Amino acid sequence: MQVRDVSPDELDLVAAVCLDPSITLKWREAMQPTMAVRKEWLRGMMSKGLQVSVALEEKRKAVNSLGPKNAKFKEMAVGDQFPKGLIEYVPIELALEPVEGEKSLFINCLWVVPPFWRKGVAKSLVKRVIKKARAHGGVTVLAYEGDRWFGYFPYMPASFFEKFGFREVDRDGSRVLLHLDLGSGKKPRLIRPRCGTIGNSEKMVVDVFFNSQRPWSGWTVERIKKTLKGSDAVVNVVNTDDRRVVERYGMARGVCVNGEPIIKRMASLKEVESTIKQRLNSKSVH
Repeated sequence: MQVRDVSPDELDLVAAVCLDPSITLKWREAMQPTMAVRKEWLRGMMSKGLQVSVALEEKRKAVNSLGPKNAKFKEMAVGDQFPKGLIEYVPIELALEPVEGEKSLFINCLWVVPPFWRKGVAKSLVKRVIKKARAHGGVTVLAYEGDRWFGYFPYMPASFFEKFGFREVDRDGSRVLLHLDLGSGKKPRLIRPRCGTIGNSEKMVVDVFFNSQRPWSGWTVERIKKTLKGSDAVVNVVNTDDRRVVERYGMARGVCVNGEPIIKRMASLKEVESTIKQRLNSKSVH
């Protein structure tokens, strides 16, 4: 297996990992437009210092290792290369998460394709970023504790990064800001949610925050609109691609209802829809 950075011309490798077959075909097809947007966002951010490292295996070797149970993952190959996972990172000053810091790299995301979990892929990806981060003075990640993202798996678990020496420097509920100091002595911090109600209305106001960094978050916007269609609610969609917007609201992805942050991360559609419907029902009772 080889771990290397991808160029702006190799983003099909990134797309293959982001929309791997662990996501249903119906959902992957629905997210194709937002994945195209993510590619354009990546190209723009790469010119500013963002990098994506991908764990690659020769196609034949990777496909042969899958077995009948994971046959659907064979379609992930791009040419003669098979991407097993990726890690995306950026100078912390450009992070699209609600964090503040300096002299550090920031890990936007880490994802390994399910058939290759617990096989050293994630370890190799993190070690690569740590090696690169020595020139910056540190590396930071917004991890999670106890959350089961999309309802069934622990995404970006704090306990995993702690194995590499990352230590908690700030926390907001289940969101844990971890930092590995590599000489800078600078500790980052979280920007607390202060989304506020965008606009004025006597109706329930739902603010939906999303950005182009995650194709899932853009896709959920339309699903939330559909959920609230015909309801007594106002939906405001806030794109957080601009770092200044993240700093203003302390939100990158999530949902606020009447100025209160009720989801501060990516979540399953079921979780988002049920939470909003509960608020609607509560409002109708009162």
